[in-house]
Amino acid sequence: MYLTGTYKHNLDAKQRITLPAPFRKEFGEKVCLIPIGGKILGFTPEGHQAWVESYFPNGYNPRSKKDERLRFLLNAKTMTLELDSAGRLALGKLGAEALASCDIKREVAVVGNTDHFEIWDAEDYDKTIAELDESIDELDSLMYD
Repeated sequence: MYLTGTYKHNLDAKQRITLPAPFRKEFGEKVCLIPIGGKILGFTPEGHQAWVESYFPNGYNPRSKKDERLRFLLNAKTMTLELDSAGRLALGKLGAEALASCDIKREVAVVGNTDHFEIWDAEDYDKTIAELDESIDELDSLMYD
């Protein structure tokens, strides 16, 4: 799976978004969503499992309180949702608190980030991109010196 691109959408009255068609092709019927870091990350179930396991490069140790707490939190905050027949995700099922923690209102940006997608509040996304664009000249000079 290789997800790229940015797609702007509005939540409907039931707090659903339509997953962009290129992304729907990469997902089956289920999407694992986790609100974290001011955005919502979306993984396939297998991708989510790999993401959780990536936090334990030396392997998960069930006798370690730190490992147990981290795995518990990562899984407890994740909700697995089914895409409906129109390819929509019901973000409202995450709960009002989760959406508020990500500042998700009505307009969102759905962004491909290689092995997962991210759902950002559109205004927060635009602000972040503007800040990153300021450093693009520096990147250009490093790449094309």
